[in-house]
Amino acid sequence: MKKFIQKILGLVLAISALTMVSCESARDDEDAEYSSMDEFYTKHRQEEQEFIIDSAGTGPIIGKQGTQILVDTSIFMLPGGGDLTFPFTLKLIELYPESDFIEFPMSTVSNSTVTEAAGAIRVRAYKNNVELVLKPGKVYGAAMTNANNLKNTMAIFYGENKDTDVNWTPATDQLSTVVISGNTYAMAMSQMGWATCAKTHTGGATTIVTFKAKGSGTDKIDVFIIAKDYFSVVKVKSLQSIQIPTGENVTVVAMAMDQNKKYRLHYSSEIITSGKTIDLDMKIVTEQEVLDKLAAL
Repeated sequence: MKKFIQKILGLVLAISALTMVSCESARDDEDAEYSSMDEFYTKHRQEEQEFIIDSAGTGPIIGKQGTQILVDTSIFMLPGGGDLTFPFTLKLIELYPESDFIEFPMSTVSNSTVTEAAGAIRVRAYKNNVELVLKPGKVYGAAMTNANNLKNTMAIFYGENKDTDVNWTPATDQLSTVVISGNTYAMAMSQMGWATCAKTHTGGATTIVTFKAKGSGTDKIDVFIIAKDYFSVVKVKSLQSIQIPTGENVTVVAMAMDQNKKYRLHYSSEIITSGKTIDLDMKIVTEQEVLDKLAAL
C-alpha cells in the first residue's frame, strides 16, 4: 500500500511539474518584450569581399560563392571625371540561398510586388577610399554562377543605394542585358551597387497576410515569407505583408530577441488563402537552432 501511494504521489508531482512548465511557456509568450535582430544580422550576414586589382588580367575575379566579375580601368572614372590608374579595389557581396537574404536581411520585392529572383550581388569599386563610377556608356560584366531560377524571361534589376532591405527596380537602359550561358546568368551592368536577375511573379488573385503575436514590441519581430516553388523572399513590414499570390506554398519565418536576450523563432509551412491571418508561435530557441532552420530552407 505504501509503494502504491508513493507511485501516485510521484505521478501527481510529475503532472504538476508538466503543468508548471506549460504555464511558464504560456507566460513566456504573454510577457515577452521583443527587440530587433540587428546584432544577429551583423554577425551572420555574408561578408563584403575585397579584391585588389593591380594590373590588367585575362580572367574574371571570382567570389567565394562563384560569382564572376570582369572589370578594368577603362570603364571607371573618379567622381569628378578623372581617369583611373592601377591599383584599385573591387568589393563584392554575394547572396544566393534564401538564408543569405534573411541573414542580411534582404528581400526580393520590387515596388511592393513579388518577384522571382536569381540571388543578388553588390559590386563597388574604390580608389584610395573614393568610390568610383562607371563612365557614360560603359558596363561591367558579371556571371551569377550559382543562380536560382534559370529562365530566359529574366531581366536586370538594380537595388537602391542602401546597405540592407533594398527595393529592386527593373533596369530601363539599353546597356543592361542578361542571357543564359550554360548554368549561369551572363550580365552586362550599367550601374554599380546592388543588382539581380529577376522577373515579376505573375499569377491570379493576391491577398495581404496579417500576422499576430503575443507580448509587447511585436513590431520588432522580423517576418519573412519564402516561396517554395520559386525563389522569392518577402520581408514583412509591421506584421502585414504586401500582396501575396493566393494558393502559394510558402515557409514563414519570424525572428526576434526577447528581454532576456534569448532568441525567439516561428517557423511554419503555409498555404496562402484570401485574408489569411497567421498567429506567430515565438518559441525560445538557441542561436544555432535559428541558423539550422534558415539553412534548411
